[in-house]
Amino acid sequence: MNFFGQPPSNRAAIHEEIFNIAYYGNGFTHNELYNMPLPLRRFYGQKLVDAKKEEKEVMDKATGKSSQISRPAFQKS
Repeated sequence: MNFFGQPPSNRAAIHEEIFNIAYYGNGFTHNELYNMPLPLRRFYGQKLVDAKKEEKEVMDKATGKSSQISRPAFQKS
């Protein structure tokens, strides 16, 4: 029985998290993230998600898009 570390069933999720932070974060290597303590890696992952959401909001404002779809009101004749 393995008392330390993650079970093999979590391996894909762990490596996906590492890939996403390394690829989209532009600053960490795979080895740095793999050996990083989990709470710190989760912190950087959340910061990346927050930054990407903020970038999207800025881009949406710049292009005139909004996060909600507005539909024209129907006028009664």
